[in-house]
Amino acid sequence: MTETPPPFNRHDHDTAPASPTSDPQTLLATETELTDLDFTGLDLRPALRRHQHPRTFTRCTFTEANLRGAHLAEVVFTDCTATAADFTGALLDQARWQGGSAAKANFTDADCGDLTCDSTDLANTRWGGAMLADATFTGCRMIGARLTGHRGLGLHLTRCNLAVANLNGLSLRGSHLVGIRFTEADLGGVDFRDTTLEDCRLADANLRATDFTGADLRGADLGELTIATAAQFRGAVISPSQAAQICAALGLNVIG
Repeated sequence: MTETPPPFNRHDHDTAPASPTSDPQTLLATETELTDLDFTGLDLRPALRRHQHPRTFTRCTFTEANLRGAHLAEVVFTDCTATAADFTGALLDQARWQGGSAAKANFTDADCGDLTCDSTDLANTRWGGAMLADATFTGCRMIGARLTGHRGLGLHLTRCNLAVANLNGLSLRGSHLVGIRFTEADLGGVDFRDTTLEDCRLADANLRATDFTGADLRGADLGELTIATAAQFRGAVISPSQAAQICAALGLNVIG
């Protein structure tokens, strides 16, 4: 008895083509909500060279990615990693970073107006020539960051670690700084006029030509006050205990 062969099914012989949406760069060019994608080392400029709808990235990796001149206005990065990524000249106006890391990233000449970074690792980042008007950094790790030479006024810093950072020539005039660690930072020529420093640490910072005229330092840790270091705070408002340290450095006894 001859068995009847099963009906021919073309799907038994065809190999399904790979889905084009499996390619991170294709997804980047076509989607606005992207999660858990790895763009490590990729040149993302072709997909981001013109303005599109704002994107949201969640847990994506941009390590050493090329984002020079990329259009990322209003983008949201949540728990993303962009170690050593190149954002030179990128448009990051009103962008938001929530957590994650962009350590060693290059933001030179980027447009970061109204940028918001919250609890982000920005250690050793470079911001020379970047537009940082009204940019806000809250709870960020900014050890070794180079903020010298940026453009725009209204930079907001709250509870950030700026130890050994370079802020040479920065204007923070009239700011209310809370919980900033400036330990061993280069604050040469920084404009602190009329600024309030609350729970901030200035120990061992370079204060060459720094202007503290009208600054309120009563809530700041000024480190060990000697005759030489006390002169650097000329024009500032200090507390009685801080004044007592200065008097002690001068060999004076204060009797209340």
